[in-house]
Amino acid sequence: MASIVVACGSGVATSETVVGDIQSFLEKHNITGVDVEATDFKQLADVLPKYDLYVWIAKPTKEIQDICDSQGILDVNGVNILTGANDEDSYKKILWGLSRLK
Repeated sequence: MASIVVACGSGVATSETVVGDIQSFLEKHNITGVDVEATDFKQLADVLPKYDLYVWIAKPTKEIQDICDSQGILDVNGVNILTGANDEDSYKKILWGLSRLK
């Protein structure tokens, strides 16, 4: 099963909204087998290595980007999904990232 983590400052409102948007997108496109979860940014460095894709609300710090790079975790702009501006770019990147896992 593929896994996506969405992180914001508290791991509550914003990230949960984006999680719901991603889940709706996946359902609409009949994509199954993807677990989408939210976390807060303080815990992200500890939990990130167990995920395949990272959807960020705030740009990744150097530490987080280093983890993504070293672990092969694709990072995706979640602000686009949150605001609806250029969200198709982020969804395309998610689809591409998921296709790499097969």
